[in-house]
Amino acid sequence: MISRHLLATFTLVAAGTLLLTACDGNRDTPGTPTPGTTAPAASSSAAGVPHSGAPAVQKPLPAKALDGSPCDSALTAQQLEGFLGDPDPAKPSTDALGAACRWNASSGSGAGFTVSYQTKSDQGISLAYKNVKPKAERWMELAPIDGFPAIGYAGKASGDERHCVVVVGISDQLAFSVSGSLGENAYREGKDACDLGRDVAVEVLKNLKGRA
Repeated sequence: MISRHLLATFTLVAAGTLLLTACDGNRDTPGTPTPGTTAPAASSSAAGVPHSGAPAVQKPLPAKALDGSPCDSALTAQQLEGFLGDPDPAKPSTDALGAACRWNASSGSGAGFTVSYQTKSDQGISLAYKNVKPKAERWMELAPIDGFPAIGYAGKASGDERHCVVVVGISDQLAFSVSGSLGENAYREGKDACDLGRDVAVEVLKNLKGRA
């Protein structure tokens, strides 16, 4: 687990996944892969997964691992304390891809992150390869987390490197994401938002495997 000092610098990017959106343009949505860019809507088709260059998930978790809200199952109270100190109450939401949950530090430091269960597209991590990779300014195929494929994406412009979304495929059809951005202190210290997001994803995956 990463240190409290490091994740005390996490700030929320949006309430829900930053991967995709199917919402109309009249509402604020969490669907931008990089600031100022609107991503395509999620597709409901599951034919031919994996696709678009995404890796297959060799030992998938069952769909029940993503049942319910991330507020109830993504992170334990102890894990949240390790990441955020004293967190505010969890804030559940639903976006185009499934259930999401937002946590912020009660200290007012700006620390926070969102975990999203991507259960509605039936394309798993392939959706990110198809819709985000061609447009993302920064795209990383991260080291697998306990054998499960993971990617991160962010911007490259000045200040954009503070933002990152990490997506982990738990089966060819299902994935979860961790989205957030670095706070001022971590940004000045040269921390990488994608490294920190991956560390949160490691803990989420441990809990999801316990539900399988």
